[in-house]
Amino acid sequence: MDALAEQIDDQLGTAIPNLQVENRLHPNPTPPSIDIYPGTPFTEVIAYGSRHQYWFTVRARVLTADNEAGQDLLLAMMDADEDESVEAAIRSARTYAGAKLGNIEGPTEYGLFGDGPDGAILGCTWRVAVIP
Repeated sequence: MDALAEQIDDQLGTAIPNLQVENRLHPNPTPPSIDIYPGTPFTEVIAYGSRHQYWFTVRARVLTADNEAGQDLLLAMMDADEDESVEAAIRSARTYAGAKLGNIEGPTEYGLFGDGPDGAILGCTWRVAVIP
Protein backbone atom coordinates (compact mmCIF):
# COMPACT_ATOMS: atom_id res chain seq x y z
CA MET A 1 0.00 0.00 0.00
CA ASP A 2 2.94 2.33 0.55
CA ALA A 3 3.77 2.43 -3.16
CA LEU A 4 0.14 2.99 -4.16
CA ALA A 5 -0.17 5.88 -1.68
CA GLU A 6 3.10 7.36 -2.99
CA GLN A 7 1.88 7.08 -6.59
CA ILE A 8 -1.43 8.78 -5.77
CA ASP A 9 0.42 11.53 -3.90
CA ASP A 10 2.86 12.00 -6.80
CA GLN A 11 0.02 12.20 -9.34
CA LEU A 12 -2.33 14.46 -7.36
CA GLY A 13 -0.05 16.46 -5.06
CA THR A 14 0.33 19.35 -7.47
CA ALA A 15 -3.28 19.27 -8.71
CA ILE A 16 -4.79 19.32 -5.19
CA PRO A 17 -3.07 21.76 -2.80
CA ASN A 18 -2.48 20.47 0.75
CA LEU A 19 -3.58 16.93 -0.15
CA GLN A 20 -2.94 14.45 2.66
CA VAL A 21 -2.39 10.85 1.45
CA GLU A 22 -2.07 8.01 3.98
CA ASN A 23 -1.36 4.33 3.31
CA ARG A 24 -3.57 3.30 6.24
CA LEU A 25 -7.02 4.20 7.53
CA HIS A 26 -6.70 7.74 8.82
CA PRO A 27 -9.29 8.38 11.55
CA ASN A 28 -8.61 12.10 11.99
CA PRO A 29 -7.59 13.61 8.63
CA THR A 30 -7.03 17.16 7.56
CA PRO A 31 -8.96 17.21 4.27
CA PRO A 32 -8.53 17.13 1.42
CA SER A 33 -7.35 13.63 2.16
CA ILE A 34 -7.08 10.17 0.69
CA ASP A 35 -6.53 7.06 2.79
CA ILE A 36 -6.06 3.45 1.70
CA TYR A 37 -7.05 0.48 3.89
CA PRO A 38 -8.22 -3.15 3.61
CA GLY A 39 -11.65 -3.46 2.02
CA THR A 40 -14.56 -5.86 2.37
CA PRO A 41 -14.18 -8.63 1.53
CA PHE A 42 -10.42 -8.40 1.91
CA THR A 43 -9.47 -11.70 0.27
CA GLU A 44 -11.09 -13.28 -2.78
CA VAL A 45 -10.17 -16.49 -4.60
CA ILE A 46 -9.76 -15.79 -8.32
CA ALA A 47 -8.17 -18.83 -9.99
CA TYR A 48 -9.81 -22.11 -9.07
CA GLY A 49 -8.72 -21.85 -5.46
CA SER A 50 -5.03 -21.43 -6.14
CA ARG A 51 -4.78 -17.65 -6.41
CA HIS A 52 -6.11 -14.74 -4.41
CA GLN A 53 -6.66 -11.06 -4.88
CA TYR A 54 -6.91 -8.55 -2.10
CA TRP A 55 -9.32 -5.62 -2.01
CA PHE A 56 -8.37 -2.21 -0.70
CA THR A 57 -10.57 0.81 -0.17
CA VAL A 58 -9.32 4.16 -1.43
CA ARG A 59 -11.30 6.91 0.28
CA ALA A 60 -11.28 10.59 -0.70
CA ARG A 61 -12.63 13.21 1.71
CA VAL A 62 -13.06 16.98 1.48
CA LEU A 63 -14.05 19.77 3.82
CA THR A 64 -17.43 21.39 3.49
CA ALA A 65 -16.79 24.64 5.38
CA ASP A 66 -17.14 26.10 1.89
CA ASN A 67 -19.80 23.64 0.75
CA GLU A 68 -19.62 24.44 -2.98
CA ALA A 69 -15.81 24.35 -3.14
CA GLY A 70 -15.72 21.06 -1.21
CA GLN A 71 -18.26 19.44 -3.50
CA ASP A 72 -16.53 20.82 -6.61
CA LEU A 73 -13.22 19.28 -5.49
CA LEU A 74 -14.80 15.93 -4.65
CA LEU A 75 -16.57 15.85 -8.01
CA ALA A 76 -13.25 16.59 -9.78
CA MET A 77 -11.62 13.76 -7.77
CA MET A 78 -14.42 11.44 -8.98
CA ASP A 79 -14.14 12.48 -12.66
CA ALA A 80 -11.72 10.26 -14.59
CA ASP A 81 -10.99 13.08 -17.06
CA GLU A 82 -9.93 15.74 -14.54
CA ASP A 83 -6.40 16.53 -13.31
CA GLU A 84 -7.65 15.74 -9.77
CA SER A 85 -8.87 12.25 -10.77
CA VAL A 86 -8.21 9.64 -8.11
CA GLU A 87 -9.02 6.83 -10.55
CA ALA A 88 -6.45 8.13 -13.06
CA ALA A 89 -3.85 8.27 -10.27
CA ILE A 90 -4.66 4.68 -9.27
CA ARG A 91 -4.46 3.51 -12.89
CA SER A 92 -1.04 5.13 -13.27
CA ALA A 93 0.21 2.66 -10.64
CA ARG A 94 -0.93 -0.51 -12.44
CA THR A 95 1.93 -2.51 -10.92
CA TYR A 96 3.76 -1.88 -7.70
CA ALA A 97 5.83 -3.83 -5.20
CA GLY A 98 5.64 -6.97 -7.34
CA ALA A 99 1.83 -6.92 -7.44
CA LYS A 100 -0.65 -6.02 -10.17
CA LEU A 101 -3.64 -3.79 -9.72
CA GLY A 102 -6.80 -5.50 -10.89
CA ASN A 103 -10.29 -4.07 -11.13
CA ILE A 104 -11.12 -0.61 -9.87
CA GLU A 105 -14.72 -0.23 -8.74
CA GLY A 106 -16.24 3.15 -8.07
CA PRO A 107 -16.41 5.86 -7.24
CA THR A 108 -19.37 5.52 -4.90
CA GLU A 109 -21.88 8.29 -4.48
CA TYR A 110 -21.18 11.10 -2.02
CA GLY A 111 -21.29 9.95 1.58
CA LEU A 112 -20.64 11.35 5.03
CA PHE A 113 -17.84 9.80 7.05
CA GLY A 114 -18.12 10.43 10.78
CA ASP A 115 -14.43 10.41 11.61
CA GLY A 116 -13.47 13.98 10.75
CA PRO A 117 -11.93 16.62 12.97
CA ASP A 118 -15.25 18.43 13.35
CA GLY A 119 -17.72 15.63 12.75
CA ALA A 120 -18.81 14.21 9.42
CA ILE A 121 -16.68 14.75 6.32
CA LEU A 122 -17.98 14.48 2.75
CA GLY A 123 -16.30 11.81 0.65
CA CYS A 124 -16.51 8.78 -1.62
CA THR A 125 -14.65 5.49 -2.08
CA TRP A 126 -13.18 3.20 -4.71
CA ARG A 127 -12.44 -0.53 -4.35
CA VAL A 128 -9.12 -1.59 -5.82
CA ALA A 129 -8.07 -5.20 -6.37
CA VAL A 130 -4.42 -6.11 -5.81
CA ILE A 131 -3.12 -9.40 -7.23
CA PRO A 132 0.18 -10.59 -5.72
